[in-house]
Amino acid sequence: MFPEIFRIGSLAVHTYGLFIAIGIILALYFIKIECKKSALDSQKIIDILFWAIWIGIIGSRVFYVIYFPDEFLKDPMEFFRIWKGGLVFHGGLLFAIPFVIFSFKKERIPILTCLDIIVVFIPLAHFFGRLGCFFAGCCYGKVCELPWAVKFTNPLTLAPKNIPLHPTQLYEAFSNLSLFFILFLLRKKIKVEGVLLSLYLIGYGIIRFFIEFLRGDLRDVYLGYSTAQWISIFFVITGIILIFYMYIFRKRMKNY
Repeated sequence: MFPEIFRIGSLAVHTYGLFIAIGIILALYFIKIECKKSALDSQKIIDILFWAIWIGIIGSRVFYVIYFPDEFLKDPMEFFRIWKGGLVFHGGLLFAIPFVIFSFKKERIPILTCLDIIVVFIPLAHFFGRLGCFFAGCCYGKVCELPWAVKFTNPLTLAPKNIPLHPTQLYEAFSNLSLFFILFLLRKKIKVEGVLLSLYLIGYGIIRFFIEFLRGDLRDVYLGYSTAQWISIFFVITGIILIFYMYIFRKRMKNY
């Protein structure tokens, strides 16, 4: 597709980085609005999320290096060139979530209330991020002969060139967009704290688990499933346990 929007000498504006920036900015904007509506300290929450994003980016890159170490053995500085592509979303979540929970607890911000707001807009940011992946050519799919198969022809693409592939980036982008709309519509209807968080973990876990079967980039496999699929299973199980806890255990505790 179009990994670069334009280049002036050695300075290039990468489509991947631009789309990630758009997604993050939009998500933070809407999170701030929702926090204000809920009478929360929106500025303090945004400040925490700002640092969480950087920690998440580091985690995403670390996981990518673990998956594809050969790319960085030749040039270790490639680790810092994240605008070219190469972030693993699961790694970002696993790095950022503990930091957010710790920071909210330290600042005495209601953790579940805030997480329920945040997770509604994570799929929106992820939608734009996956569009960026599509333009960069990373996270590409397996070879296929379907009518909607895509061929990457740009010399700078990270995907195999001139081969019909599953557009797995678009599958995940629009799955995340659908998840965003579902969570957005449910956010006022669900009154129990933690349930939106649970639904996000379950929803994204299912999305990623099945799309992984169509991924064509090299995947490390353990017991028949990729690392991303095992993490997805963990997300789904965690979401189910959290819903069970919120609806059953806490309800019973209130009755005593």
